[in-house]
Amino acid sequence: MTAVECSATRPAGAPGSAAMRSGVGVRLGLVGLVMLVLMVPMTMLRGLVAERQARAAEVATEIAEASSHAQRLLGPMLLVEYEERRLHVRTVTEGGVEREVSEVKTERRRELVLPDRLRVDNELQTERRGRSLFSTLLVHAVTDLQAAFTLPSTPPPDTRPLRLWLVMGLGDNRGLGSLEVSVGGRTHAPQPGTGVGWLEQGVHVPLPLDLLQQRRLEVAANMTLSGTGSMHWLPAGSETEVHAHGSWPHPGFTGDRLPVSPSVAADGFRAKWSVSRLASQAQQAIVRCGADAPHCPAALDASFGVRLVEPVDRNLMTERAMKYALLVLALVLGAVFVLEVTQRRAVHPVQYGLTGLALAMFFLLLLSLSEHIGFGAAYLVAAGASTALISAYLSALQQGRAGRWIVPLALGALYGLLYGLLQSEDYALLMGSIALFGLLAALMLATRHLDWSRVGATTP
Repeated sequence: MTAVECSATRPAGAPGSAAMRSGVGVRLGLVGLVMLVLMVPMTMLRGLVAERQARAAEVATEIAEASSHAQRLLGPMLLVEYEERRLHVRTVTEGGVEREVSEVKTERRRELVLPDRLRVDNELQTERRGRSLFSTLLVHAVTDLQAAFTLPSTPPPDTRPLRLWLVMGLGDNRGLGSLEVSVGGRTHAPQPGTGVGWLEQGVHVPLPLDLLQQRRLEVAANMTLSGTGSMHWLPAGSETEVHAHGSWPHPGFTGDRLPVSPSVAADGFRAKWSVSRLASQAQQAIVRCGADAPHCPAALDASFGVRLVEPVDRNLMTERAMKYALLVLALVLGAVFVLEVTQRRAVHPVQYGLTGLALAMFFLLLLSLSEHIGFGAAYLVAAGASTALISAYLSALQQGRAGRWIVPLALGALYGLLYGLLQSEDYALLMGSIALFGLLAALMLATRHLDWSRVGATTP
């Protein structure tokens, strides 16, 4: 049999099928290469988002530096300074003979007295302060405070009280607007500074020593206090009860413990904390540190409070959207490839690249527009513009009037799914996995009758 006869006996489609299979592999490789190239502008967009986040944090810090930082209320506490007489015995040697010499030395000692009962009622209002396109939240608190102290009936032996102060610690003195203090039914004027080594910010009230002769001492205070972002309290009393209510509908309860049965509604929130000395280490930590320790982290870490949470942080939402950029690119370019295969229309790598750039422009529009019109409206505008542009560009790949709705409907569903993933943080993994399974199932069912060995036979 001759060579010509041998070639005539081969199946007619065998060589062509190999070439076709090779053509499909090359086109898939080109699509992958286009995706890798498109990750360059996506990476640049991630850097731009990080830059805007850093600028927003910088503005928040600048506003806090110009007004006041986050506030923390500690106290009130009584600071008593004693003069204590102590007998010191030392051994001396004179003429080869050892003998003991006793002498009395006077030392000064300071002691903190904590309240038996402490109740703090807070009414919180919010204010937005901003610079340029960025802003942060300030909290203004009107606070009523009542505390009761039990004083020792007799002073410690060999001691004499010298001075008495009422001390209250703050997070930032600049946020203190007004303060009225009443001790034992009499009003006293507060002074800056605490006199406590580990309390850098706060106030003190000089009190007459004759108050130490009372068995029980009642303290009341009314103050206005402002801070940036959050308000915290420290349970200094043996029984501490803190009430807070405010108009901000998105509170975040933070710190050493959560409130008891908080209520959050569209018009604000209410919260209550009830802490006893048996359930908190705050009192023991304060007693161990005393008044002269330079630091007392164990006491300060026992605070709890409320933080003002931004429900929609546009920069954070854009950053989360960017995490799905590769998935969006893969789905859209994969859909274009399926259209190329099923509609028998050749798509040039440049067309894949331009389609990918249109998707990248969606994220850029989302970031820029959200700084002016909010995240929700910006997402709607950016998604609509991207869908219209890509649909118009790929309209030549779709046959028939009904086929022209495939791309806009698919893109609309994809952007809708992405928005749902961004809004539902708790169920994002579940929603994403179900959606990806559905997309894979739809692709497999749509192409189950496709002869991939003849895909290369499409005509340009």
